[in-house]
Amino acid sequence: MEIDALRSFIAFVETGSFTDAGKQVFRSQSAISQQMKKLEEQTGKALFYKQGRQHGLTDEGKFLLSYARHIIGLHDEALMQLKKTQTIRPLYLGCPDDYVQLVLPKVIELIKAQQPDLSVYIHCHNSRQLRKMLNDGELDCAIVTRSDHFKQGYELLQDIGVWGFNSNINALKASIDSLGYMPLVLYDESCHFHTSAIQGLSQLKIASKVKYVSESLSAIQSLVMAGEGITMLAHCSLGSLTELKADTLGIALPKPPEITIDLIAGANGHPMFGRNQIEAISHSFNDLYLNSKEVE
Repeated sequence: MEIDALRSFIAFVETGSFTDAGKQVFRSQSAISQQMKKLEEQTGKALFYKQGRQHGLTDEGKFLLSYARHIIGLHDEALMQLKKTQTIRPLYLGCPDDYVQLVLPKVIELIKAQQPDLSVYIHCHNSRQLRKMLNDGELDCAIVTRSDHFKQGYELLQDIGVWGFNSNINALKASIDSLGYMPLVLYDESCHFHTSAIQGLSQLKIASKVKYVSESLSAIQSLVMAGEGITMLAHCSLGSLTELKADTLGIALPKPPEITIDLIAGANGHPMFGRNQIEAISHSFNDLYLNSKEVE
């Protein structure tokens, strides 16, 4: 089996799309499809099954995926060792603004433990845009919120969603009474918390209005701290905000969803930072994160 075909196989599994996989490995949609057919011919096994409009992995496909990741990891690591004497370009890392405060520093700490001399260029956008940048070859890896449709990449952290406010409960109650609705400060529409907040309040017949929308966590925190409304976000993104619980407000607020934060790799990777390094970070991150929370 060819390295390029295995790389395309991984890209297709992680993106769930011939088109997006093709963007990652710089091949046409038809070329990816042909590579998948050739892999099935070479293995003599069906690697995929249809699940609505999505492709799922058979048991044989899951078996091959595990080995493909291992083979690609060894391949990239061999190249990395051979290129150590060369001038190495920076690592291009993507991270949503909401994970910059707590998640990103821990990822950087683990990257520097592996590659202390590696420069890192950080691009902050929402998860949807970061996936597009990965597909377009603009990033080597990215921290993203896991999609509902499929697992993509390596798990860093499972976190709960929470409601956040500025801790002044009397002022919040007065604001709600005066306005006649729950004022909301939310992430943009691509964020799962945006939809969950609006739909959850609607289902509970709680009047609400989205007053501000932003991709920026610092903007959301500043507006909430200024008393402009409440927000829904990941617990790791609370920062200076206070968790707003239903018994605090006296209203049965909808329960925010749980999320999974992944570290995903671009198809071609970085010469000094490939899938093996990303997988190692995935294994180490949770303990490092929990230990830092205990210190706090």
